[in-house]
Amino acid sequence: MEIRNYINGHFIDSLSKKNIEVKNPANQNVVGFIDEALDEEIDLAFAAAKNAFEKRVLQDMDAAHKSKIMRLIADKLREYKNSSSIILSQENGKTIKQCEGEFDGAANVFDYYAGLTDKIENKLIPSGKDSFNYTILEPYGVSLQIVPWNYPIALFARSVAVSLVVGNTIVIKPPELCPISSNIFGKIFSEVQMPNGILNIVHGYGDKTGKKLVDHKSVNQIVFTGSPEVASEILKKTADRIIPCHLELGGKSAAIIYPDANIDQAVESTVKGIFKPNAGQICVAMSRAIVHHKVKDEYITKLNQKTKELNIGPGNDEKSDVTPLISKEQLQRVTNYCHSGVQSGANLITGGKQQEIHNGNFFKPTIFDNVDINSTIAREEIFGPVISIFNFENEEEAIKIVNSTDYGLASGVFTSDDQKAKWTADRIEAGVIWHNDWFVDGVNLPGGGYKKSGYGRDGGIDSLYSYGQTKRVSKRLN
Repeated sequence: MEIRNYINGHFIDSLSKKNIEVKNPANQNVVGFIDEALDEEIDLAFAAAKNAFEKRVLQDMDAAHKSKIMRLIADKLREYKNSSSIILSQENGKTIKQCEGEFDGAANVFDYYAGLTDKIENKLIPSGKDSFNYTILEPYGVSLQIVPWNYPIALFARSVAVSLVVGNTIVIKPPELCPISSNIFGKIFSEVQMPNGILNIVHGYGDKTGKKLVDHKSVNQIVFTGSPEVASEILKKTADRIIPCHLELGGKSAAIIYPDANIDQAVESTVKGIFKPNAGQICVAMSRAIVHHKVKDEYITKLNQKTKELNIGPGNDEKSDVTPLISKEQLQRVTNYCHSGVQSGANLITGGKQQEIHNGNFFKPTIFDNVDINSTIAREEIFGPVISIFNFENEEEAIKIVNSTDYGLASGVFTSDDQKAKWTADRIEAGVIWHNDWFVDGVNLPGGGYKKSGYGRDGGIDSLYSYGQTKRVSKRLN
């Protein structure tokens, strides 16, 4: 796999003469190195993207031709899935099966948006017999996109595919903790003969390269997925320039489990929602369960049993259920949160500590019960395999608990009563509500945050309008 930066249609030799070491989180072995982009590479990337935008390469491209190229990208992602998934697993830690699913998902995203290239219809607005008015969706220009480390391929594809449809050119920074696999996009874009300058991939540390990218004068839009703290810094840095930002941030997603729920289904969804997906390192993880007191004992007993059956291990072991955390820093962060939970008086049912395996960043699946809604583990995003359980007496109390954090990315409700599910969904402050399962998703479905979980929507047709702006054209008729 290429380790260089991809700028203006080519992988270029390093100008900074610096690189970044990439480690396998399962054992600390060195996976490889990636070239670090600094001032010269950054300027070249923005110059290429700006030139391609000013020449209207994407805007004037025939819709059918653009669709064909995007479908070729999807085909190539599937073609390179097996070899690239091994690299992604090594640098990110997820199971190879999960990584393969991520590449399949990325391919599906390009296929879906390829079908929309000729379906953005201008609107004619009637306003009397002597005027002619219509609106069109136009791109912002050069879109700076900063991708997180938990699902780098999927989130790379998500923002790039939409940008291609709308017409933004792209400068994108993959995560420094697992950057190598993202370079497959540069290889693919060259192979499908995407015009130069439309996609530019630059690598580097967030606190160095990331800041330089955000400060660059050629930025017209910023797409950021990550923590609210970093998003706040980006907003402050871009405030004077009034740069539009599209933000998907943290989450503290909760499931409300009513007494008429299928408890076995709720338990399976919990395991799938917090422990198995990348060791809980996902912004929509089920990190809270709000359970009616009549069924809480049954739920906890069954969840504890399922949790103890989970296999902790590296991503290259097909038997692994819970894979390593991304770094030693993240491992310590999760450890500290669990210590905080115990100190706050929560009941630690299982887990709560690191698992020693080959010097890897493994953490035991953890269940806390009787958690104070004002405690740190109840309110802050842990980003690990840790769930906090609360009990409730009535529907209003459940809603109060689920809405008690600063986040609002996703949530869920488990009940056999559709009317109760609708009543609950109407009152939860979150961008996505799941009913009787977790991760009920598709590329044609929009998602995004409320409150500190960000704004803008990704997925489906809605996302087109988060990556573009409306222009009105009006003419006075003679």
